[in-house]
Amino acid sequence: MDNQTAWAVTKAQLALDLGCDPALFDTPGNEIVLWRDCPGRRKYSDQTPILEIAVHNSKLVAACSEEVLESCRALLRSIPAEWLFSPRYFRALEDILQPVGYQLGPLRHFYIPRFPLVPAKPLTAVRWYESDELECFRDDDRWTDAVAFGEYSPDILGVAALDEQGEPVGIAACSRDGEKLWQIGINVLPICRGRGYAANLTALLRDEILRRGAVPLYSTAESHINSQNVAFNAGFRPAFAYLFAQQKGN
Repeated sequence: MDNQTAWAVTKAQLALDLGCDPALFDTPGNEIVLWRDCPGRRKYSDQTPILEIAVHNSKLVAACSEEVLESCRALLRSIPAEWLFSPRYFRALEDILQPVGYQLGPLRHFYIPRFPLVPAKPLTAVRWYESDELECFRDDDRWTDAVAFGEYSPDILGVAALDEQGEPVGIAACSRDGEKLWQIGINVLPICRGRGYAANLTALLRDEILRRGAVPLYSTAESHINSQNVAFNAGFRPAFAYLFAQQKGN
């Protein structure tokens, strides 16, 4: 795989998420479209989206429901996409969403691999887990970033760093958020942080996901600098940012 192919897979998935033509990401100017429910979209709840926005480079593509479509077009069509996550635009979006019972949800940065890649080698003993084997981590609060057990995005693969007793001290696992776009999560026990385990486990999982024909996806919050550094150190590059609306109280 190469950078062009990885982005093509990512772009195709974003088009399914937003219900739009993938070619919209290659046109000049922002695009604001009516959201459509496409088979294969990433789904994390049973709510019907009212507003979802993807930002790639200096362009945004927004998908909106009928009730906010025209207001979002008026706001988003001409704004500089790279500054979407600034307070003035957040306030303007909230003014559109609040009358219909919605608010902005978390904003996320997403990373995909930067090719060419150096194959990762384990820093310590590791153990691999297939989907059913990950059940042993259910209800264990130490690993909730790595293994989420999402209803709509099944956890399918993981790798753990082991201590001298063979117990996990860090876990990276991935969920099949899209058919060919698998998202990685990572947890390392506090006592073992600072040893490079997070980036190493993420890179090991990255390589295995690629070997299985999918694109690894890494996501983090805008202010989570440690997590962003894990992405960079594991061979990932920024690909897109994503913002969505959720019902008030969620």
